[in-house]
Amino acid sequence: MGVWKSVVDRMKDKRDELARKAAKKAAQTAVDSAGKMVGGVGKAIEKALFGEAPPKEPEAPPPDPFAKLKADEAAKKQQQRDDKRLEKERAAAAKKLEKDVDAELAAMKKKLGK
Repeated sequence: MGVWKSVVDRMKDKRDELARKAAKKAAQTAVDSAGKMVGGVGKAIEKALFGEAPPKEPEAPPPDPFAKLKADEAAKKQQQRDDKRLEKERAAAAKKLEKDVDAELAAMKKKLGK
């Protein structure tokens, strides 16, 4: 009989433990819902007393501390690209001029050679 009594005692202890956990969970849920209700009531009272709250404006992002450096770097890169482009244009113009001069010289030699 002692075995059955200990099993029954363990079952009663387990049932009591589960009942305590359920009561604790129910109390926590009640507290949470009451807190939400109080928050809602507070907002309703605030709305009744002061009217609609103005919409919050989104905060502007803080200025980039490296914006000046980035702008300077971008300007430097653009200047380098412009310099390369101008150099290519100058080289092409010089090559064209040399070609034109050579062609004109060849035409003059041909004219004098006749």
